[in-house]
Amino acid sequence: MVNFFEHQQQARRNTGLLVVLFFLAFALIIGAVTLVAAFIIGAVGTNGQGEYQLSWEPFIWVSLSVGGGILAVMLFKWLQLKAGGKVIAEHLGGTLVSPDTQDAVERRVLNVVEEMAIAANMPVPAVYILPNEAAINAFAAGYDTRDAVIGLTRGAVDTFSREQLQGVVAHEFSHILNGDMRLNIRLIAALAGILAVAHLGRILLYSGRGGRGRNKNALPLFGLGLIILGGIGILFGNLIKSAVSRQREYLADAAAVQFTRNPDGLSGALKQIGARDNGSQVKHKNADEAAHLFFGEALNHWFSMMATHPPLDKRIKRIEPRWNGHFPEPRTARSRSEQEHVAAQPKPSALNKLALLALPAVLMEQAHSPQQAPKLVHDLVLSQLLDEPNKALQGLKPAQQLALVEVAIPALRQASEGDRLNLLKDLEAMANSQDLFHWGLYQLLARQLLPKSRFKETIDNAEALQVTVDSLKRTDAGKQVDRQALCLALNTCRGWAPKAKATLVDNWLNTVRADAVISPAERQLLAILCACIEVPLPDEMLQ
Repeated sequence: MVNFFEHQQQARRNTGLLVVLFFLAFALIIGAVTLVAAFIIGAVGTNGQGEYQLSWEPFIWVSLSVGGGILAVMLFKWLQLKAGGKVIAEHLGGTLVSPDTQDAVERRVLNVVEEMAIAANMPVPAVYILPNEAAINAFAAGYDTRDAVIGLTRGAVDTFSREQLQGVVAHEFSHILNGDMRLNIRLIAALAGILAVAHLGRILLYSGRGGRGRNKNALPLFGLGLIILGGIGILFGNLIKSAVSRQREYLADAAAVQFTRNPDGLSGALKQIGARDNGSQVKHKNADEAAHLFFGEALNHWFSMMATHPPLDKRIKRIEPRWNGHFPEPRTARSRSEQEHVAAQPKPSALNKLALLALPAVLMEQAHSPQQAPKLVHDLVLSQLLDEPNKALQGLKPAQQLALVEVAIPALRQASEGDRLNLLKDLEAMANSQDLFHWGLYQLLARQLLPKSRFKETIDNAEALQVTVDSLKRTDAGKQVDRQALCLALNTCRGWAPKAKATLVDNWLNTVRADAVISPAERQLLAILCACIEVPLPDEMLQ
């Protein structure tokens, strides 16, 4: 039996060590560039006895200038990517799939993404397709769930069966929930800073062209030094970045299998990559910069340590230890038999919670429409306060209401700014007049659609833990909850690392299990708390 939990823990340990090495290498590059610059300007010299002497004042200024310049480039790159995953998806040639698309292939992809999102109790991310990429690949990008996107190549959507697509999407969701996307963007920004050193060196090297005489211009010499140091920095930076990426891929594979409980789906997707000559290679000119974001190896590497992903056979063997090493014949999803097609249809299960909820088709259609979603969500969240409630929403259970809100979020993001702002204004005005569950729905929507600055006020970590636990206890006892305190606690907990969040959810579970019965009110609040801090719903809550 494969111990996927052990694989996850090992990957996390290895990643931590590699990230430390990356920033150590980054600091050494800054130090080396500073030293070269100091020699050029004379901050480092020799005395009469031939001993080296350092003039501290110019050396400090050079250090600050070099470090500040590199950090400025990093900041500029980070700000470019700050808009979220859509920037990276469009940078790679991706096109947004509209939530209300009628294209059969795109609808199939969106259905699977929605199923996996609802099963994980998280808002549905935007989906992009790379239409010009025939190879099989996928990626996740963004800082958190509010700006996350899932991207798939045309080859992937035309090839994968439903269970393979579920495995790949679960793999990408793992990157979202484990904080990998934030780490990936930081690595891109850091490497941009190192690359700037080499670019500056190239500029300075050519600045001496046309000059006459010797020793009149030291800049070309300085430029040559920067090119050498920048090249070394890029090499080692990419080596460490690739090693970090390989560990995160192992982690995401293990998490995807743990989540779907279906190793065959993910291993089958990897085998389809191995069955093709072009495999997972991405042809876009910007693929190099984002290679570590992809599901499979996006580039060819002559040096295995530069590979951003583990070898396919090793990944498959970790998931399916008894695999014989042979790849299947290439196939496409469209070439399936009728029996395969019927077997691939979504069925009610703990994983496919969306099918289990059996939401009315007319409500799903409205949730997908940027024009209709604001009115739907308005009527749903404020259902208790409306003089004339929406009849189509009457009788919906809390789990169905939460799922509708999570499905509607991509359409709400594409709705007109006026409709979106009016919706949030109405919900905020009435939030404290509603029951705790519908107040929680507003909190989830606000955290997805309003600027992050609205939720920057936090409290002490220990206090945040206590407030959330007390809220669960008071809910079970039928007592009032301090909503202002709970809001601040959610602001605080949302910024915690994934491991700290996992410990927090364990505390919540222990709280609701204390009396051996998990009440509907506790279950509802626990689902809202998990969604607001961006963690999956615990397995037992999926039943």
